[in-house]
Amino acid sequence: MVYILKLAVNDLRNIIRDRMFVFLFFAYPVMLIVISRIIVHLIAPRIENMFRLAGEFSVLFMFFTIAIPMIFSFLAAFLILDERDEHLLTVLRVMPISRNSYIIYRMFFMSLFAFIVLLIFPPLSGLVDGTQFSYLAYIPVALLFALFTPFSALLVSSFAQNKVQAFAIFKIGGTVFMLPIFAFFLNLGNLKYIFSPIPNFWSIMSLDSVLQNGTLDIVHLGIGFAYHIALIGALFYIFNKKN
Repeated sequence: MVYILKLAVNDLRNIIRDRMFVFLFFAYPVMLIVISRIIVHLIAPRIENMFRLAGEFSVLFMFFTIAIPMIFSFLAAFLILDERDEHLLTVLRVMPISRNSYIIYRMFFMSLFAFIVLLIFPPLSGLVDGTQFSYLAYIPVALLFALFTPFSALLVSSFAQNKVQAFAIFKIGGTVFMLPIFAFFLNLGNLKYIFSPIPNFWSIMSLDSVLQNGTLDIVHLGIGFAYHIALIGALFYIFNKKN
């Protein structure tokens, strides 16, 4: 436990040393909240006749909720790539903490912060005002969104050979993982399930139930958890094989 705490302190030091990491870790979540408040209180009232506010804000809330774990997965992936370049993953074979435990810690560390930001974002953003949003129903959905952090981080760490490739994968992934939101722009009916291979489709469907009905969609939530855990397990295996 003491060793894990030392690793956490070391991670925070590494984040503070890099300006981009500082921005993503500390400033980016605050920026999302500020942008949300500006849209709700300054922009929307002036163009109110152009918006169906509740519906538009719900989609915007979904967009930001996807972006939050993606940012923390970016940080986790780049920390892992730095450590791989410094051969730390090899050194771990003779350290007090096992390699698998270290990777699990790395995923948990960023997922925890993603989960915390996901929890504080709804009431501070103002985007859920006017919806049927239920905070209690949202908590397990936020946990599911937080699982996207280790999935995305392992995806990049497993297939990127360097930071340039990692950036490219994140750019492509950022587009692909936003696609399920189109299910709410277009009246697709059951055709929306064409997005179901994308992991956060299930998270978004669960979140939609919380926003529209104030209830927890157990089916979509359960499938989402099972799907994320299976993908994380597969990527964890691939990462260990390649590194």
